[in-house]
Amino acid sequence: MISRNILQNQFKVFIILSVSVFFLEIFGGILTHSLALLSDAGHIFVDVFALSLTYFSIWIAQKKANEKFSFGYYRAEILAAVINSFILILITLFIFYNAYHRFIHPQRVNGFEMFPFAIIGFCANFYVVTKMHQYENENLNIKAAYLHTLSDMLASIGVIAASILIIITRDYIFDPIISSIIGLMILFGAIKLVKDSTMVLMETTPENINLEKLSQDILKIPGVEDVHDIHVWSISSDIYALNSHIMIDTINVKSVNEIISNINDMLEKKYNITHTVIQSECEKCVDIKQVSFHKQDNL
Repeated sequence: MISRNILQNQFKVFIILSVSVFFLEIFGGILTHSLALLSDAGHIFVDVFALSLTYFSIWIAQKKANEKFSFGYYRAEILAAVINSFILILITLFIFYNAYHRFIHPQRVNGFEMFPFAIIGFCANFYVVTKMHQYENENLNIKAAYLHTLSDMLASIGVIAASILIIITRDYIFDPIISSIIGLMILFGAIKLVKDSTMVLMETTPENINLEKLSQDILKIPGVEDVHDIHVWSISSDIYALNSHIMIDTINVKSVNEIISNINDMLEKKYNITHTVIQSECEKCVDIKQVSFHKQDNL
């Protein structure tokens, strides 16, 4: 896990670089009449907003838990990811709208002047993407920001290709074509982010955790006879919580704390679950009508 202070410092650099490229491409798009460059500039603007939200969410997530926010402020990262996703969708619709008009009424684009702006944009995006790649799996919000910059780097490649094709063929139709492709890339990434963020907000079981296998692993802990009413959810994309009832062998009642401690150690090491509430029960307390996982099922 990367230190959040390190992440904050890195994102400051990403934001400054992205703002510089944004103004450069706005200037280049106006100068060359290129929708592809202006589309990429619009995407970079969203990148700046996304990176700023990510920076803010990293900062606020470090605030300590209190009586009102007992789990802390980790969900701010998910809210930022949701906002990023919907803004991306709006930008995509804007790109499609302008591309449609350019298909009907093609506009002259200066490919020679467009090319250097596209190269500079690509280099800047390539730098940010390669640096951010090592952090993308830290949490869902950072992954959202990473997808922003990755799609923008791919868009920059598209702008370079469009400028070359315009120079060679003198056909300006490649400008709206590349813009539409950029829009599709952004849209697919945004839809996936909406889905992933929604799953966290709905407190679904994380995709990388199999409840049945997890239950069987708990049953392997000496002294545990049964596990039921088990729930696993995400506080944020990289912080998991668990709530469960376990039945303990009556012989080991005096070792309840030790058994629960062993369960917690296993959950943290194997599943990265750090927040747990485990209710212990004796055999008489277990409702036999409840659906649960039993040790004898493994035999």
